[in-house]
Amino acid sequence: MKHVDPEAPRAETLVAALIYLMSHYARSGCPRLAVCVSRHLQCLALHPDAAPVVRDTCASLHGAWATAAANDSSAKPELREKPWRH
Repeated sequence: MKHVDPEAPRAETLVAALIYLMSHYARSGCPRLAVCVSRHLQCLALHPDAAPVVRDTCASLHGAWATAAANDSSAKPELREKPWRH
């Protein structure tokens, strides 16, 4: 029996939020949104209920978005991504 955190968001909710964030990033280029996209990708890559193809895709895209977020926020240290906490 796998342990399910009752407060953890469902994978489908994370996917919907990720699409929303990516759409807004495409329009605005806001570095804060790039950080959010990177973090959502990481959450989905580690989510136990996400389909394997979703986890794999998110894991491969996370690095690119983390780099974009770091480059966008290089002048703003408060936007740099913090290490992932389990």
